[in-house]
Amino acid sequence: MRSIQSEFRSLVILFAIFQCCTLVVIAEQGRLPLVPYPQKLVITEGDFTPKTKLVLSHDGRHAELAETCMEDFRALGFTAVQGKADAQKAASVINLILMKDPNLAGERYRLVIDSEISIEASNEKGLFWGTRTLLQLLHAGPGKAVPQLSITDQPEFSYRGLMIDNARNFHTIDFHIKTIKRLASYKMNRYQVHWSDHQSYTLPSKAFPNLPTEGRHHTRAEIAKLMEVARRYHVEVVPEIDVPGHARALIHGIPSLACGGGGGKLCIGKEETYQTLEKLYSEVMEMIPGTHWHLGADEVHYQVGKCADCDARMKKEKLESGDQLFHYFINRMHGFVKSQNRQMLVWEGFSPVLEPKVHKDIIVCPFDVKFRGKMPSDYFNAGYKVLNTSWTPLYVADKLYMTTPEIIARWSPYMFGAGRSPQPFAYWKKFNPQDYRGKVLGGQVCSWATEQKAEDGLLFGAGPGFPEYGRPAKRVQIVAERLWAGSQTTAKDLLERVGEDYWKR
Repeated sequence: MRSIQSEFRSLVILFAIFQCCTLVVIAEQGRLPLVPYPQKLVITEGDFTPKTKLVLSHDGRHAELAETCMEDFRALGFTAVQGKADAQKAASVINLILMKDPNLAGERYRLVIDSEISIEASNEKGLFWGTRTLLQLLHAGPGKAVPQLSITDQPEFSYRGLMIDNARNFHTIDFHIKTIKRLASYKMNRYQVHWSDHQSYTLPSKAFPNLPTEGRHHTRAEIAKLMEVARRYHVEVVPEIDVPGHARALIHGIPSLACGGGGGKLCIGKEETYQTLEKLYSEVMEMIPGTHWHLGADEVHYQVGKCADCDARMKKEKLESGDQLFHYFINRMHGFVKSQNRQMLVWEGFSPVLEPKVHKDIIVCPFDVKFRGKMPSDYFNAGYKVLNTSWTPLYVADKLYMTTPEIIARWSPYMFGAGRSPQPFAYWKKFNPQDYRGKVLGGQVCSWATEQKAEDGLLFGAGPGFPEYGRPAKRVQIVAERLWAGSQTTAKDLLERVGEDYWKR
């Protein structure tokens, strides 16, 4: 099996081929083949021709960042080192500059190419995103001229994600590592993994050794390897242990958590359930450090009279319905997650008006504007912030129900579409960005129940493609631009830059 470095080298070369093929088309329009396109780009007079040797120069604080970049530049044919510039060695210099500048707050960066290359930011994350843009600019390799230019860039949305369903179809750790590197190349910064569902529990566990599904779980060493790559590439891994529904694998490993109401649900009346989940979550959080946690909490319903333990909990907490008990569960788990300094997310499904109210700190992920009569506006109006995970156009699911790149390019994070919609625009609900700015945190592509062999094609337009899964397309690249650059580019321009020649069909 090839090494991870070898896999990524192939990815970079493929990316370079894609960029070269689109360069002529984009040049006619005065645009460079960058995805996502920078917020501000000014081309100045003259060209810059990179030499074979690149020297990454910094003040000593960015050795690891420089090492990561050196590996990536070497995959393009450069000889990359870090240290002080030496003109006698005929090297091109890349200056990584960390500076206190209020105009470079957050994820912002400034990239200037003249006689040398400078990337400036106020933190290492900004510097890293600048290096991703530079990698795209120098994709053709040594000796290939690029315009002298100045870029000032920052994301429109803070949360730019992809979710992979690891539970229904198990994926190798090498796949996850390769995907994280791909996401970083397009400045996507979140990688949610659906680690558990009815089919399997795919994380290791010392606390509950019977929990991991045999033949379908990772080792602690593999997770540690994944997290090291994610850290270096500034992509946060967001764990999802889906509860209290979608929990048959969890119950199979810990049978005492079963609900008397059946249906593959955890019993949310027993105190044991809360103690077990807190212990399990602590173990997962130790393996997968970060700032976010996805509870799941979708497609589940509890009824009075179905489970003695649930009924007893309702009586104790003075609750009258299963829906109220469900709210109690979400709030209680939120209390624990927040105590661990994590921001909790849930799929849509709870009532935004039913008492006890679900805590407003929780981020809601709407996935279908027709689901149980709830609309994104119901959550907005109740005071919740939202991550756009709408089925149309962000789902890659069920082999048949996925959106074409032409439709995705017309999307913005303020547009929410229905599931399984043959005419998606008839159902899209669009919100005015001026009214909802700050309430929509970003968006996330969600790949459900997809075999690993088809992911590269369906998500990135790479690989051979598989007819039974539908059309391969650069879906993630298109979404990446809409999340980073907003709607400043047209659908036609975006499709041309990613190489989706829609006008020829």
